[in-house]
Amino acid sequence: MKKIFSLLFNPWLLLALGLLALSIVIWIVGPLVAIGDVRPLESPTSRWLLIGAILLVVALRKAWQFWRARQTNEKVVDQLIAPAKSASNDPADAELKTLGERFATALETLKRAKFDQGKSGLAGAWSGLSSRVGKRYLYELPWYVIIGAPGSGKTTALVNSGLKFPLAESMGEHAVRGVGGTRNCDWWFTDQAVLIDTAGRYTTQDSHKAADSKAWEGFLGLLKTARPRQPVNGVLVTVSVTDLLTRSAAERAQHAAAVRQRVQELHQQLGIRFPIYLLVTKCDLLSGFMETLGEVDKDTRATPWGMTFKLDREQHTDLAGFAPEFDALEKRLTDGLVDRLQLERDPQRRARIYGFPQQFEALRGLLKDYLEQVFSPSQFEAHPLLRGVYFVSGTQEGTPIDRMLGRIARTYRLERTVVPPNQSSGRSFFLGRLLSEVVFAESALAGTNLKWERRRGWFAVGAYAFIALFATVALIAWGTSYVNNQAYVAKVGGTVSEVRTLLQSTPNRASPDVMVLLPALEATRDLARAGIGDSVPVSYGFGLYQGRKLDSASQQAYRRMLIDAVLPRIALGIEERLKTGLDNPELQYEALKAYVMMYDPSRFDAAALKLYVLADWETNLPRSVTTEQRASLESHLDALLEEGQAVSPLPEDRALVAQVRSRLVSTPLTERIYRRLKRQGVGSDVPDFTIAKAAGPGAALVFTRASGQPLTKGVQGLFTFDGYHKGFQREVERVARQLADEEGWVLGVNDAGRQSTLRNVDVQQQLSDEVRRLYLTDYAATWEQFIGDVRMLPTANLAQAVQMSRVLSAPDNPLVPLLRAMSRETTLTDNRDVVAKAENTARDAVNRSREELLRLIGNRTQNASPLPPGAKIESLVDDRFVSLRNLVTGQGDKGPAPIDQTVGLIGEVYTQLSASDTAVKGGNVPPPSDVPNKVKAEAARLPEPVRSLLNTLSVSGTKATLDITRSNLGNALHAEVGDFCRQAISGRYPFDRNASRDVTTEDFARVFAPGGLFDAFFQKNLANFVNTTTKPWSFKAIDGASMGADTFTLAQFQNAAVIRDTFFRAGGNAPGLRLDFKPMEMDATITQFTLDIDGQVVKYAHGPLIPTSVQWPGPRGTGQVRVALQPVSTSGGLSGSVNEGPWALFKLFDRQLIEPAGAPERFKATFTVDGRKAIFVVSASSVRNPFRLPELQNFTCPGRL
Repeated sequence: MKKIFSLLFNPWLLLALGLLALSIVIWIVGPLVAIGDVRPLESPTSRWLLIGAILLVVALRKAWQFWRARQTNEKVVDQLIAPAKSASNDPADAELKTLGERFATALETLKRAKFDQGKSGLAGAWSGLSSRVGKRYLYELPWYVIIGAPGSGKTTALVNSGLKFPLAESMGEHAVRGVGGTRNCDWWFTDQAVLIDTAGRYTTQDSHKAADSKAWEGFLGLLKTARPRQPVNGVLVTVSVTDLLTRSAAERAQHAAAVRQRVQELHQQLGIRFPIYLLVTKCDLLSGFMETLGEVDKDTRATPWGMTFKLDREQHTDLAGFAPEFDALEKRLTDGLVDRLQLERDPQRRARIYGFPQQFEALRGLLKDYLEQVFSPSQFEAHPLLRGVYFVSGTQEGTPIDRMLGRIARTYRLERTVVPPNQSSGRSFFLGRLLSEVVFAESALAGTNLKWERRRGWFAVGAYAFIALFATVALIAWGTSYVNNQAYVAKVGGTVSEVRTLLQSTPNRASPDVMVLLPALEATRDLARAGIGDSVPVSYGFGLYQGRKLDSASQQAYRRMLIDAVLPRIALGIEERLKTGLDNPELQYEALKAYVMMYDPSRFDAAALKLYVLADWETNLPRSVTTEQRASLESHLDALLEEGQAVSPLPEDRALVAQVRSRLVSTPLTERIYRRLKRQGVGSDVPDFTIAKAAGPGAALVFTRASGQPLTKGVQGLFTFDGYHKGFQREVERVARQLADEEGWVLGVNDAGRQSTLRNVDVQQQLSDEVRRLYLTDYAATWEQFIGDVRMLPTANLAQAVQMSRVLSAPDNPLVPLLRAMSRETTLTDNRDVVAKAENTARDAVNRSREELLRLIGNRTQNASPLPPGAKIESLVDDRFVSLRNLVTGQGDKGPAPIDQTVGLIGEVYTQLSASDTAVKGGNVPPPSDVPNKVKAEAARLPEPVRSLLNTLSVSGTKATLDITRSNLGNALHAEVGDFCRQAISGRYPFDRNASRDVTTEDFARVFAPGGLFDAFFQKNLANFVNTTTKPWSFKAIDGASMGADTFTLAQFQNAAVIRDTFFRAGGNAPGLRLDFKPMEMDATITQFTLDIDGQVVKYAHGPLIPTSVQWPGPRGTGQVRVALQPVSTSGGLSGSVNEGPWALFKLFDRQLIEPAGAPERFKATFTVDGRKAIFVVSASSVRNPFRLPELQNFTCPGRL
């Protein structure tokens, strides 16, 4: 069975079967493969050529692989021999040189070896070929490495192992192996394995550590190079009984550590896991070994004596199994002891036989320690795979070691008995079947280099899988394609029926609505795509796709539908626009042009017709029509126009054409040209001019628009410098020439003379200029409106005004870039185009044809002002904005541009507002400044928008300053005047006539005296802002702004001023009045009237009418005013009155009758006491009557401004 499987999966057989299958596929399926309409494998010759080419490629591939294998073999051998060719004095290099020579010799030996012996026929031939082509000779036999300390019996064990060395006879024994004292390493070639006997110093590395270590690593590198997949199949570790019994514990530990290190290096360098066999050699040196076992038969001597450990699931060795296995060996010795003693007659030999189990027992502890030191697992190292421990003896030489007698002699200080040396018997013990039946039988336990094996395995699997996969995929693909195409054809057949039903349900062509056709058009065009979409799936190809044939038929039906259904509806739509577009002459013109060309094939222009139809659909299709549907309609229109001239199948309505023509001809040609330019979007690719873009990021901090439009919206691109030069200028002459040429066939103008005139170059130039005049007039008006719409942002407070002026006066202010951008856009004369001289020369000729042109096109521009001689037509715009241009460009070399001075003036505004801000923040009145007046004067001579911006900045700054100044003054008024005034004045006499408390004269003076609270506050804070010439007082208008209209507070200051002028005429700090009392008449019942004002007496006793002067307040300061009449009343009534306090005189007059006396400063006072009267004329020192002073009565302490 194994041979059958080996034959079935033979690579050469699989390759032959694959090539045969591929050839069959090419022969059968080749004629079905098509590339477009070409079938390259249809003829037998082409298929034979393809099959032959494939076979040739495979043969060349195999030949290249064979050549590459041989080259690789030679390269490996050269690399191994290379160290031998290099000269070096380094002992390690010399060691590597010797190793290389030995390795090269071993490889050459393997090359010449015949490992196919015993095989015959095809198997033998294949084995020999594959071993040489595929480098299998390196892996034909298992390889084992033997390591151990020097003298541990490695070579002796091999010599006496009983293995056969078939190459020794033909090639000489010493040519393939060494004997005794291995210096480097020897290769032992047996009929079952290759054994590599390494020098003991490689293991211990105790003589020349650096050289031995380098040689050992070089040896491992040679192994890995020669056998990269599986360098070794196992490792034999030898340890002699002598080393165990005679060495100290420290020496044994050192030896064990060295062996452990070599095992780990084997794992690390070779990259595989391998079984390890521990051979305890020189067991014959145990005392009693030969006496006990020397008489056993040959078969027993060949049987392994030791223990093989069991492996767990992870192939790990449990060293705990050593003790029971050792006990079993010891028990076997003990069980056979009686029989062996009975057979032995020599007493000394019987004594040694009897002691042999104890001698063997002495190895237990030593060997157990050795195993743990060498093979115990560690999580930081590879786990050694120890398969077993075996006791062997290769040759019986040397003196046995009696460990028991030695221990007794040392204990009791006895003379040690000398054990006689062994006599060589030429026999080996327990080696014969150990290597062949135990070690070699487990050669498969060794792992392989996973990376190398995986790469090689995947390559082989991939190659075979590719062939099988290709054949399978090809068959599946063709089968799938056949099934899919069958279903596809059936699907298309069903769709044809659906399309037919859909076409029958479509309304007739009497309607201009093309949307009703869209489903039918889509279905007809995509008939061949039913079920598969736009792209043909791969599963429908492989030469079997039927879509091209079906698509050809569906496209024919689609083209017929375009001509029979779509074209009439387009014509109807154009005709409808001619009837309904009365309010849009330009639309009617385009519709008329499209209508005429659909009935006159000589005038047909597919691009113009498409442009009109798309514009019409864009405007008139319902909003419910999606973008996808519009795109679909455009694709159908493109398909229709690709068919050639779209001649309408409907009869022409000549009456309608004549009616539309007569209406359009009445519009001047220049206006039609100008409207056409605007309608076709000239300049639409030029970005709009916006304040945000021109002024930069700071625009939003400064500017706004009076119309409320955002700063990101401005002048459309058509009315910009680039819009004029890159858009309008490039199109105006072409469009003018086009419409002039179209007049004949579109508008039906059959005036041959007119057509001839319009074809004149000078007339066409003048026609273009007239269109430019219309455009430039709109250009200038648009910019005037836009510039006048620019405003400065209103400021809500002084801080914002300061910020605004700071931004406008900064070096990177947005004003200057905006003005320069505006100047550029309103300066259309392109100095780069030096054509002035040629234009001036041609202008006379153009002017001569002007009158004739105006007659032809309609004299709509006859009222336009003519251009100055030599002026360009762009001056219609340039001259309108010359002041703006001069502002930003200056006068050549006469210094900086005026705009720089304007920015400097704004800087002064910023300084003035900053000073005002600082003052008002400190609670002070802003310092006076003439900057607002300078700004007003400067703004008056500047163009827009600077004029409005400066005025706004000045007014807003002043208003903000006044607002915050008023607020600060209100706070100061409240704190400095209002609080004390309310405490000293409010609710006191004489301000409250009914009050019981009087205002003290000191408080009265502090409040109202010159320099008092009211006067000082007014002079310090309000004098500059109040107009005292008006009645009542009012705030002054400063730069168009004022502090407001607070009449109440100003009225109190005005009242205070009157009180001050009335009571403090002398200018002192104390109130004072001078009064003249002149008697007028007195009742007869009164003999004498006496008025005592603080010691100042006024008397009258019906004598001469002599006036008496008094001062208020009086000199005594008593504040007493007394009235007395004589004679005293006898009826018990009052004969006088007394008033006290600083305002006693005022209280006296309050109770008397006061009447005017013909002059403002005089009044008549009637004193009445108990019905008796005395009348005096009182003259004050002021025209204001202090006793009936309205300002005194109306005064109220102010709060805030």
